[in-house]
Amino acid sequence: MAKLFHVVATSARLVSRSDRRSALKGTAVITLSAVLVSLVLTSIAIMLVGERDWLSPLVLAALLPLLLVAPPLYLFSCRLIALDRYNHQLQQLAREDHLTGLFNRPHLLGMLERELALSQRHNYTVSILLIEIEDFTQLLDSYGRHTGEKALRLFADCIREKIRESDLFGRFDGAQFLLVLPHTNFDDAARMGEGLKALAGNLKLSSPGTATQPEEAVTVCARIGVASTENSGRSLNPLLNEADYALYQNRNEGREKTPPPALS
Repeated sequence: MAKLFHVVATSARLVSRSDRRSALKGTAVITLSAVLVSLVLTSIAIMLVGERDWLSPLVLAALLPLLLVAPPLYLFSCRLIALDRYNHQLQQLAREDHLTGLFNRPHLLGMLERELALSQRHNYTVSILLIEIEDFTQLLDSYGRHTGEKALRLFADCIREKIRESDLFGRFDGAQFLLVLPHTNFDDAARMGEGLKALAGNLKLSSPGTATQPEEAVTVCARIGVASTENSGRSLNPLLNEADYALYQNRNEGREKTPPPALS
């Protein structure tokens, strides 16, 4: 019995205080029900047998569920809650990008495929924006990984605040993000892309200063490639290829012109 209570105490430490309260509440309800059932059945048995000493059997009927039901049930509840929390964390890791908290590429592409299938069934347009932070490699080389990660998080948060609940947004690859716009045609998606570019151009963050390099303000700029099922059909790869090609053209046009300043 002492070993059982030790196992119960160990399992309880694996879950949070609120989860322990939930497990304890559920255990109390079920144990109380078991005690009541045990008392009723024992009372019926006493009446049928005609036993005069009814106190001892009733006390035993009340104690047995407390000793035999409550500890293993509480143990099972704690283990079940810990397992559920662990599974939730695994599911979260499977669908989220650890740095930005956005959907990661595999999960986002799966959702895009489902959206394309729905658009085929219900005959509506889906557009996508492939968004890239300009000169991100140069930013990393100049200011380091910490500033680069800070730029990615700031950029992701900025766009996330401006999109609709029905839109799908995730980190696609490195400094690239993918925004899926259901019920949006090409022209509307292009206008939204221009708005997001202007919004990104207003983002600034500080690079950490060093002994040899003072702190500087870093401007985050974006390029965007637009694609739509209006032009590419409803297959995943052609749609992504169109957006990637549009992004490639914008990248080359930017190189032919004077590139936007990385610093301010």
